[in-house]
Amino acid sequence: MPPGKSYCFVDFFSLERATSFYDKVHGKLKVPEQNTVFYLLYIKTIPCSEEPLGSDLPPGLRLLTDFVSPEEEAALLRSIDWDEEEDSADSELKHRKVKHFGYKFRYDNNLVDVDDPIGPIPKDYEFLQALFEKHGSGNHKYDQITVNRYLPGQGIPPHVDTHSVFQDPILSLSLGSACVMDFKRGDKRIALDLPARSLLIMSGEARYAWSHGICPRHNDNVQTSTGFSTRSRGTRVSFTFRKIHRGDCECRYGEYCDSQRSSVPPEITPIDGSVASELEQDCVHGVYEEISSHFNETRHKQWPNVAKFIESIETGGLLLDVGCGNGKYLHGQPDVFKMGCDRSAGLAGICRSRGFQITLADCLQLPYKSRTFDAVLCIAVIHHLSTGERRKKAVTDIMRILRASGRALIYVWAKEQNKDSQKSTYLKFNANKGNNSEKTQQLRTLASNVTLPVHENRTEFTHSDMLVPWKRKGGGDFLRFYHVFESGELEELCSDVPDTEIERVYYDQGNWCVVLRKL
Repeated sequence: MPPGKSYCFVDFFSLERATSFYDKVHGKLKVPEQNTVFYLLYIKTIPCSEEPLGSDLPPGLRLLTDFVSPEEEAALLRSIDWDEEEDSADSELKHRKVKHFGYKFRYDNNLVDVDDPIGPIPKDYEFLQALFEKHGSGNHKYDQITVNRYLPGQGIPPHVDTHSVFQDPILSLSLGSACVMDFKRGDKRIALDLPARSLLIMSGEARYAWSHGICPRHNDNVQTSTGFSTRSRGTRVSFTFRKIHRGDCECRYGEYCDSQRSSVPPEITPIDGSVASELEQDCVHGVYEEISSHFNETRHKQWPNVAKFIESIETGGLLLDVGCGNGKYLHGQPDVFKMGCDRSAGLAGICRSRGFQITLADCLQLPYKSRTFDAVLCIAVIHHLSTGERRKKAVTDIMRILRASGRALIYVWAKEQNKDSQKSTYLKFNANKGNNSEKTQQLRTLASNVTLPVHENRTEFTHSDMLVPWKRKGGGDFLRFYHVFESGELEELCSDVPDTEIERVYYDQGNWCVVLRKL
């Protein structure tokens, strides 16, 4: 089973009881107050209960529980008027509302303008400074506060706070509801439960070298005295306290430091399996959760050749769209039964609101029985996978779920955006009407310690593995990972997949496309 996922196991004393429960629940019982049906699977044995994540805190990380009293918590929560508008494009982000005091934190570049202070820190918060000093929480008088409100199901992508902008340590006060925060450095990962009214202190290695983030979900798996349990999230409000820093950072963690990385030109890093999952989480899955609403606004028209493929499916056929996005290929053609799956909860929610049949799923491990579908779409998905092994695994799983003679249509972004002296639509929208490909030489080192070139939008690609910018409507800049395919590469990839016949390969407006048939 995929690690890091939630599972529930029910153990019965007899086969008869298990069969009776299955017959009464499977495909019939719904989650209370939700239009979600339970589906069950039989297993031979219950897996051993193991904690897959580390339990030792990173060096420099401290958690102080009951840091403020319930009365102080209530007063702090009352002090924030979420209906009061800020003169800020990011006062309401995709996944949360935010307010700033002292200095405005800019989410588009993760910086602050130290020469442009904003509203002062309220006097009602001065008692917290005394508590910080009492508990040895740094030797600063904190001059910047960011207040975030997280509703159930909301989160924040993994990140390391910019080194040069803030001093050490950084404090985070959790109010209203508990939640689990994930910390990562390389292949080390720690999940830490943050109770309401607790103070998190990030200093040293934990502040400078470990990324921290909150997975967007409605429930957390937490350890209790009797094992693991599921706890629903409420509305959590976090107060983050920082001290502004002027000048360059001189920490010991140069590979994560914006000051030190800028002084030594980085080199492009080959991607291997040890970092692929983290890279995709940070630069694919996390980004799509942040941009899902804006992405939905930009994706409406079906591509003609994809629509023709759908029209070729026989009446009554079963179609699955893997990585369906906002579901633009799930409407129309009523004589074909269509289902979709996507890794993004935000995009899946958009599809559900339109009445589509949607499952949250990863293309590397599709949750469907083998030989189920007559046709599969996978449009602009596989190019987000960062290694050849993972891309082949995705195609293999697509072919696994196809019935004999079933067909799959796969689209990936092409490195060749100028083919046969014809520019792709992508290049035609270049406002500068020039190549500008030299701008793609800007490099970015990610939290996964991978360095990749940043692509200049609407220009030709200069590398196969690149970070492509997305500027979100309303504020926020993001980088999505892409592996752009060279001529013949997609065909070569699919030729290694068992029980697969390549029916057709073609180029379509800056994309390499392949139609596969299940043998």
